Amino acid sequence: MRTSAVRASAVRRGAARAGVVLAVVTAVLCSLGLSSASAAAYPSPSGGTRDVRGAVLDRYLALGGPAGRLGGPLTDELATPNGRGAYNHFAGGSIYWSPPTGAHMVVGAVRDRWGAWGWENGRLGFPVTDEVATPNGRGAYNGFEGGSVYWSPPTGAHVVVGAIRDRWAAWGWENGRLGFPVTDEVATPNGRGAYNGFEGGSVYWSPDTGAHMVVGAVRDRWAALGWENGRLGFPVTDEVGTPNGRGAYTAFQGGAVYWSPGSGAHAVVGAIRDRWGTLGWENGSLGFPTSEEYAVPGGQAQDFQGGRITSTWATGAVVTTGLPAGVVPPGSQVVTVRAPSAGSTTATLTAWQLGATGWTPVVGPVAARVGSGGIGAASESSTRTPAGTFGLSEAFGRAGNPGTALPYRVVDRNDWWVSDVGSGRYNTYARCAPGTCDFSEAVSENLYGAGSVYDEAVVIDYNRWPAVRGAGSAFFLHIANSSPTAGCVSTDRGSLEAVLRWLRPDARPVISIAVG
Repeated sequence: MRTSAVRASAVRRGAARAGVVLAVVTAVLCSLGLSSASAAAYPSPSGGTRDVRGAVLDRYLALGGPAGRLGGPLTDELATPNGRGAYNHFAGGSIYWSPPTGAHMVVGAVRDRWGAWGWENGRLGFPVTDEVATPNGRGAYNGFEGGSVYWSPPTGAHVVVGAIRDRWAAWGWENGRLGFPVTDEVATPNGRGAYNGFEGGSVYWSPDTGAHMVVGAVRDRWAALGWENGRLGFPVTDEVGTPNGRGAYTAFQGGAVYWSPGSGAHAVVGAIRDRWGTLGWENGSLGFPTSEEYAVPGGQAQDFQGGRITSTWATGAVVTTGLPAGVVPPGSQVVTVRAPSAGSTTATLTAWQLGATGWTPVVGPVAARVGSGGIGAASESSTRTPAGTFGLSEAFGRAGNPGTALPYRVVDRNDWWVSDVGSGRYNTYARCAPGTCDFSEAVSENLYGAGSVYDEAVVIDYNRWPAVRGAGSAFFLHIANSSPTAGCVSTDRGSLEAVLRWLRPDARPVISIAVG
């Protein structure tokens, strides 16, 4: 803390009241140009009295004087070393004043951080606000001429300035995704820029790129690749949602990092990124990247949801497609459903057609929903989607046939799928009027009564021939709503109709459901 000798000649008038000696004097304070000519002497916790004057006195009194947060003065009013203003230190903090900023209180951890940055002579300059509680009630801040200092109990007090502060502000200050700062602004190790760490990520800046936010799995991948010192360099965009709404990306000087729940976060750079772009980025047949670039003889390759791009000096960037590992369809059509984990309720669905050049995606990859219990061993008592490969032999719907070559049944209120484990009809289609069926209607599924999710659906041939009672029933590929399923697979209406129109019985279509 700054200290100074107590000014020796303070004019004291009046009597002591409640142990407090207070005198108001009139003076012309030309040397500092203060807004008021008043002055007062207050008892100091360190002994004697100290003078508080002008605008500093006005602010002190507005903040409760000796009885307020600041308590008694520790110094007289002193001129700042740069000659631009004045200050008093108090038991609970300080008040600093300058002609352009006025007088403002700085206390606690915020004051300590400001002091560490050079007080008013540092980059922050004079305070332009008192300490203010943040709107979310989780912390406090002071605004300064050159930036801000923000504090919260878990993060401490940190300096945020310049373009980084502007970007943080654009993302909602401490109430946004980034939260409170957890570092001051720090120069990057390569000397080419600066950054602040925040609770929810980072903001990086360089003269060439400006300031941009990097968060979550994208930030983790960028870090693993060397931060701004790696091949990617500095970010040139914030994190942006992909146009299909299925993921996010951040662009960098040397490429981009793309993320989706089903694929994770992976960098795409150079010739492979350029080729991927010509195919429609993540909206094209390849979908999202599923690996980093890796070495192959003569060049590099990278895997995507729908195939691979290989780049060599001899061939350039060549696209190949192939099924996910372990899928061996019996025919020429397969629908793959891949979830990122066994407990995930979301997955990626792709329809593949075998042609002269191999397996090619014809629908997707698109987002899908699976059971609220994830993927694994199915049963009548669980909401898991069964893992494995199963036939797709027939279809049905409340609506008319959308153009499928599969056997298609238009259902009404008399159409059922039997889930009664005590019935010999278990896990089969049945038709009977409600109230007349020879199986438990309470535990079975009325195909019309299920609503619009069954406007069109494909039967998944799990546990059908023979049907093991209790192993699970009524598994379909149907239209999605906003929730996980009870064990079925669902996707958007347009994608399901495209799959239905594509399916052919002679292609022996199957669905492969797995994790990975």
